[in-house]
Amino acid sequence: MLPEKEQVQDTSSYTAEDYKLGIELSEVQYKAALKRIESIFDSEPGTLECKELEKLISFVEAYEDKYYPI
Repeated sequence: MLPEKEQVQDTSSYTAEDYKLGIELSEVQYKAALKRIESIFDSEPGTLECKELEKLISFVEAYEDKYYPI
């Protein structure tokens, strides 16, 4: 089993509502989300992958706004 900081939790189950409730991505989840976004970036509109993509982008934007403000 990987050390806790190296474990990647599934981020696809999170929703925008989760973020409103204070659920945030860890740095490991953030990096995993970026990789997943890259792999499903060209998904077809209306598919489950497209919905997942939209959720992940929302979480990544929130993470970057908090930790990498411009």
